[in-house]
Amino acid sequence: MNNNNYTLLDNVTHKDLRVIPQYSADFGDNVASVPVFATELANVIKHYPVLFYPTDKTTSDFTMVALLGLEAGENLFLNETLPESYQALRQQSGWAADYVPATVARGPFAIGLHENGNQVMVHVDASHPKLSTEQGKPLFLPKGGNSDYLNRISSILAVIHNGVQVTSDMVSMWHSMGLLEPMTVDIELVDGSKLTLGGHFAVSEEKVAALSATDLHTLHQHNYLQGLYLAMTSLNNLQTLIDLKNIRIHQELRAYA
Repeated sequence: MNNNNYTLLDNVTHKDLRVIPQYSADFGDNVASVPVFATELANVIKHYPVLFYPTDKTTSDFTMVALLGLEAGENLFLNETLPESYQALRQQSGWAADYVPATVARGPFAIGLHENGNQVMVHVDASHPKLSTEQGKPLFLPKGGNSDYLNRISSILAVIHNGVQVTSDMVSMWHSMGLLEPMTVDIELVDGSKLTLGGHFAVSEEKVAALSATDLHTLHQHNYLQGLYLAMTSLNNLQTLIDLKNIRIHQELRAYA
């Protein structure tokens, strides 16, 4: 947490604070990928392709991400523009899936250390557009206790806090075993336009299949084996992104017809 706008959340200063529980481009949610963590991977892979983005030029360090769109600044799970005929995807929250990655779901909140340096506390970004004193979910009860919404936010923050180091260690081991490889996908959309998805790495099915018994045992000992298979099978969700992209193209074509 390095945003200067973050302050320690408390039930006196922020007693009237509410959060608008919606996802929208207006709230900054229109991003093509977000970091995800080992602690949420089983939920993430239900909807999103899991890829790996090199964080330095030598590609020795990677961030594990969920892909939300096929182009920069595109989040295909924001369903504010989906037509009524796709009711199954139109969640009240504005998100077209039943699991939202923790880094998005946390909204204006983050975990930070208290002044004593060892107590983890919830902080809030005072400048975040989802904050309000007039609409949305209250953070505190009338007598000062935490609301159910704030308790849910705390659990989401725990997913991130508990997942940061284990995710870094897990992905580093996968990389050290040569299990990540560059991925490029050429996509043709329903209107005939073409996209090339590149710049990311993915788990190599071929290299996973060739793992030795010793390496499999090492991964299992570290509890990194299940995550490996989850990340690998998540690539099937690329078709979900293409389908959502084509839905929007169909809608745009009808609008200009």
